[in-house]
Amino acid sequence: MTEVLVQGRRLARMRSSMRTGLTPTAAAVAAVAALSAVPAHAQQAQQVTVTGIRSAIESAISVKKNADGVTESLSAEDIGKLPDTTIAESLARLPGVTTQRTREGSASTISIRGLGPDFSGYLINGREQAGIGNSRALDLSVYPAELIGGATVYKTADAALIGGGLAGTIDQKLIDPTLYRNRVIAASRTKVRTGVGLDKDKEGTGSRTSLTYIDNFADRKIGVALGFVRVDGTSSQYTCCGWGDGTVTAYTGATATGTGIANVKVPSFGSGLDYSTRRYSDDRTGVAAILSFKPSQNWNSQLDYFQTKADTITKITAVKAGLYPYNTITNATVVNGVATKGTYTLNSSDPAGKIIGFSEGITYDDTIKTLGWKNTIKLDGGWQATVDLNKASAQRIERDNEAYAGITGVDTLTFDYSGSGAPKLTVGNPLNYTNPALFQVRDQSGWSGIDGVPQAGYSKGPTIKDKVDGIRVDLKKDLAAGAFTEIQFGANHTNRKKDRITDEGLIVSTTGGGKDRISMPSDAYVENNVGGTGLNLLTFDPKASLWPGATVLRKYNDDILSKTWGVEEKVTTAYAKLAVDTKMAGVPVRGNVGAQVVNTDQQSSGYLAGVGSNVVLVNPSKGITTAGTSYTDLLPSVNLTGDLGGGNLLRFGLGKQLARADLTDQRNSFAASVDTNPANKATFGRFVGSGGNPFLKPYRATALDLSFEKYLGTKAYFSAAVFYKDLDTYITKFTDTAYNFSSYASQLGLSIPANGSVGTFTQAVNGSGGTLRGLELAASAPLSVLAEPLRAFGVSTSYSNTSSSVNLPVGLLGANPNQPLDTSTQRIPLPGLSKGNTKFMLYYDQSGLQASVALNRRTTYVGSVANDAVGGYPTLRYIQGSAWVSAQIGYELQSGYLKGLSVRFEGNNLNKPVYRQLKADGVTVDSEIKTGAAYALRVGYKF
Repeated sequence: MTEVLVQGRRLARMRSSMRTGLTPTAAAVAAVAALSAVPAHAQQAQQVTVTGIRSAIESAISVKKNADGVTESLSAEDIGKLPDTTIAESLARLPGVTTQRTREGSASTISIRGLGPDFSGYLINGREQAGIGNSRALDLSVYPAELIGGATVYKTADAALIGGGLAGTIDQKLIDPTLYRNRVIAASRTKVRTGVGLDKDKEGTGSRTSLTYIDNFADRKIGVALGFVRVDGTSSQYTCCGWGDGTVTAYTGATATGTGIANVKVPSFGSGLDYSTRRYSDDRTGVAAILSFKPSQNWNSQLDYFQTKADTITKITAVKAGLYPYNTITNATVVNGVATKGTYTLNSSDPAGKIIGFSEGITYDDTIKTLGWKNTIKLDGGWQATVDLNKASAQRIERDNEAYAGITGVDTLTFDYSGSGAPKLTVGNPLNYTNPALFQVRDQSGWSGIDGVPQAGYSKGPTIKDKVDGIRVDLKKDLAAGAFTEIQFGANHTNRKKDRITDEGLIVSTTGGGKDRISMPSDAYVENNVGGTGLNLLTFDPKASLWPGATVLRKYNDDILSKTWGVEEKVTTAYAKLAVDTKMAGVPVRGNVGAQVVNTDQQSSGYLAGVGSNVVLVNPSKGITTAGTSYTDLLPSVNLTGDLGGGNLLRFGLGKQLARADLTDQRNSFAASVDTNPANKATFGRFVGSGGNPFLKPYRATALDLSFEKYLGTKAYFSAAVFYKDLDTYITKFTDTAYNFSSYASQLGLSIPANGSVGTFTQAVNGSGGTLRGLELAASAPLSVLAEPLRAFGVSTSYSNTSSSVNLPVGLLGANPNQPLDTSTQRIPLPGLSKGNTKFMLYYDQSGLQASVALNRRTTYVGSVANDAVGGYPTLRYIQGSAWVSAQIGYELQSGYLKGLSVRFEGNNLNKPVYRQLKADGVTVDSEIKTGAAYALRVGYKF
């Protein structure tokens, strides 16, 4: 069975499915009441080998009790048995840590204390990582849990912690072979079934295989750890919804004759249809190799390598149609002014009023590598020196191709919306939509944005390359006497280069000037019941290599050009730190004080172009330009823990923290043009432009933490913590309506319009002021505190509440970085901020038999999501709060020839949560995806 040590300052979490949650706050209070019944006798904390949930909690209590700062951490003491498929799933179980889940229902990015993923620092073995995304945030779902020995979330600043973030820092640890005295060989095989509860043909399958080998040689002077993980799987989901309500005149007969019923509402999809079936396939491979060499007591050398490769494919089949041109329906059933049934007559010559069979193929080819060589040497005089050389790289090759199919004749569309879920749709000639001779890829008139230029599909996708090279030198020495017991200082230098190159264009026919219809390839197939509507459509996978008869016509505008950029950062950090162990007012106090001096030299590159939102077919750029700045930050920090006696600890943390700008905002792109659209009354005839800001300074904050912790032996604990962050600076988008373009007009080849050189320019800028504050409660206890017969049962729970005075313009929702902001006074919260996050877990653990049931709940928040719009950047959207229920049961043999053999069955998303994106009001559903439940059966063996 899974044997996991979860080490947290306030709470332990143990399982892959243990995304724990606590709905009522009163449940936490009840747990505290139970804790108070335990005798408060102090025990010497010691790390133990984990054999189950109970041991993991006791070990976690020992570790967190001895921590200097405010941290949450987890580690797999028993190799190959970290309880989740990815490290993102594991971290999501810790207090004050939440995850943004993908449309497939799995954890991806991590938010700490209500701040978005970009505000966190990301490390492996203390080294800065490279990422595959558009920003600084890492997609932690690509890291296989079996290759990670553990991870620690640092919530407070520490002078020796390099590359920290403003929200916190996540440091993943690879397996360390020197911690194992004996050879370890572990293997496991897992079979997975996903999408349970959807249509039978929408269910997915998968498998997971892991192997681990650890050994020591030459009297433990040489240690080796090797790990391998292979994962593959499929899953499917339905997505909806329509374009909004429509208003029609309804006729109850088969024809629109006689007197109709006026002003009848067709709910949800009356303006247009957008229902789809998404099919996912995933193939991931991860390897890790660690070589440790310790020839003497004075020298230790460790070389480690980690690589993960993930190939992900998403196939989307959708039915789309603009119904807003039609103002009548026949065969109508009307109840209280709402049509529950009816028939539209569709005119295929109207580009907005025909059924479109939408086929889309999205591929991600991701590779992440890290390499590090660390040497520790003991010097004369009690000094210890460490030199760490490291490099990391990440690459994503993304391709997203769309194709739009349709028929040529008139047809009818009948709907039945008298039930729940998607409307049931029926066309008059259903065979036409599955016949390859009739249902073909065709131009959607007007979609290209250029008069006379067709568009039968669209191709987009960036190639992202990120590389980080680093060197770190540390010196430390124990001090003989006084309040300070150790001195440590050192320096770190990293050089980071990240490039994003975008290629986009229209998919057109190779014949007829691009306007001919294009037949689907020979591997086209029929997708039944698209989006749960009942419609069957011929579809195919428009892969990156396209298909016969199709080609790409490159296109350009300010949006497309802005998505190609490069950023280089050289960051040098010097630090000094003193360990504290003394008494204050008779109270034993331990911890550390220190400071960092961080110098940053940043340079960004991007296109300079005289172009606006209007599309052109020739690259208008005047070339790549580079600009940047440099700055220095002083980051002091204090972490103190007072021992009040009786198992009571009081922690205090104070420090300066920073988080650098999103790399998209930091790009050096610049585009401008004269607005020629009379409908834009405010900007017509004036310059309109947008760009990045290579001179951006970081988010900066002063952070204060205070935490009370009650330890009852090594079996139970309670903690209550508050934190406060005072933001000195932050970053937001700003539209300057009095920007002077005179210095750029000649470079861009633009003439000054009659209205002059002053116009509107949008970019990211530094702002100042604002606060973030929060409360975190956590408790864990065996139920033996209530009654001894319940000794095999236990409870763990946590609750966090976060709020901020900082809010952002509502115009950021759904916008690309180059778009002017809505001047509305409506505001949105900081991305990633959920006001509430609750976790609850009930477990059983005795004699190798373990079982658990868990709940994790997160309130509504603003998250960064993939933009389905043609050519779109990832964009901000409201994501509706939801809960995830999971459970598992397993058994591991404790003795005999098969000792170490384990079997586990688990279920995730048992409540079948629905992923919903909301509109700008934060309430109305914009789209939703049903994921279904997932089940896994795992067999493992360790010897």
